[in-house]
Amino acid sequence: MTLSVLARLSPFHRTRLTPWLCRGLQQQAAPRKGLKVLFFGTDEFSSSALTALSKGIYAENPGVAHIEVVCPPPRYKVRTIKEKTKLIWKARVSSRATNLGIHVHNTPEGGSIQNWEVPNVDLKAGYGANARFDIGVVASFGAFLPQRIIDSFPQKMINLHPSLLPKYRGPTPIQTAILNNDSHTGVTVQEVHPKRYDAGNILAQVPFELKLGMTRVDLMTQLGHLGGELAVRVLQNLEYMRKNSIVQNEEEATLTRMFTSGDAKIRWEDMTAMDVMRMHWAHFGHIAVWSFLRVKNKVLTVKMTDIELATSFDDPLEDDYLSFRPGSCLRKRKYNYVEFPCIEGGRLHVRGFTVEGKQPRDGLQFAAGYIKKNKTPCMLTLSPDCKRPTPNFVYPEEYKRPSHMAAVKLYDIPLYHSKSGLVRKLKLKAEAEEAKASEKSDESKETEESEGSKASEELGETEELKETEESKEIEESKEAVESETNEPNETKEPK
Repeated sequence: MTLSVLARLSPFHRTRLTPWLCRGLQQQAAPRKGLKVLFFGTDEFSSSALTALSKGIYAENPGVAHIEVVCPPPRYKVRTIKEKTKLIWKARVSSRATNLGIHVHNTPEGGSIQNWEVPNVDLKAGYGANARFDIGVVASFGAFLPQRIIDSFPQKMINLHPSLLPKYRGPTPIQTAILNNDSHTGVTVQEVHPKRYDAGNILAQVPFELKLGMTRVDLMTQLGHLGGELAVRVLQNLEYMRKNSIVQNEEEATLTRMFTSGDAKIRWEDMTAMDVMRMHWAHFGHIAVWSFLRVKNKVLTVKMTDIELATSFDDPLEDDYLSFRPGSCLRKRKYNYVEFPCIEGGRLHVRGFTVEGKQPRDGLQFAAGYIKKNKTPCMLTLSPDCKRPTPNFVYPEEYKRPSHMAAVKLYDIPLYHSKSGLVRKLKLKAEAEEAKASEKSDESKETEESEGSKASEELGETEELKETEESKEIEESKEAVESETNEPNETKEPK
């Protein structure tokens, strides 16, 4: 079997071939036109980019001839009692490369690559014993690459960055875009700068619409695929792209920072329900939003893992929920979520909880364990003193409590995920309105038909009355004529 046979396969079957079969095909195949690429990555963004980049091998004008992957090594935890090892963490790109049949190289343990040497091309690729890679492609690698590694590639290195540079340089451009409620983001292919992160010349950029409700994982997957396809086109026309590259404007550059668990704490005094949801979307799959909960003389840290935004389709669990302070835990029997009112009148439905030192639990289990019938506990922004009563909630200055109708219809907006149920509910509402409209139209048609039949019946009755009256008049006129004709005959009779 040759590589031409593999090229005729569909992408579905190519990506699902077993690793040993892919390695066998690479060993038998002759070297193709294109660049030998060494790919650096770790997370979901880089794994999606690798999938799209690997498809460039089978294009008509291939910019990629061969790919291998560099990623951090997996981490294990050794159990001294049972003398067994447990896998703690493994790079997503490593698993994706194994499924695609791509050879994986690991960096030294500890994360330092100062003394690390760029490996040669795998012997099974068919390029010889000392074949070198032509170019390096970086996508969310997480380590600074020195000048020595950049110069080891004849074509240097390029980087895939999930933002429209020079905006949002640094490690968290996706999270920052979600938190800032940006309408658009994008992917940039740039040259790797030897001294600063994300400061090289821009080779290509593609914008991407950021829809409300997209999480960090959604954007990493979609932007990674988009960046991989863009990188294939850049590698096909690398010389032209470098001649027409754009130098970044340093005055427009903005930096991002690493987020910690403290950035995911809910501030009930000034955060709306939409603010909490944006924080949940931005840190989804990495950091869970959390708050404090006081139970008697203990202050617990509660993480909220499954959060939805309540809309007008969801009836509040309490009719007077606006009278409760923000952060109150409202529950109702047979409902699998706990409702939290917010400062602006919005509501949050939480279905997943993780209490400090406990196993994860759903809304029913959390309500059964921490919410009593006659008491409504409240989430707190700050950890209070256990020896003193819980301080009163401090509302911001010039605060006005919203009306019930305005609060209920606050977030009737379509979201990206159907998991929240809002899209489905909007469709059901539209279908119900269409059904009502059709019923009204049918009723109006029936009423018009009934009114028309009544009118026709009335017209028929009036016509019959007219006909009867006319017949009566004709008979009366006939009788009058007969009476006039009979009177002279009676006069001529003899006495």
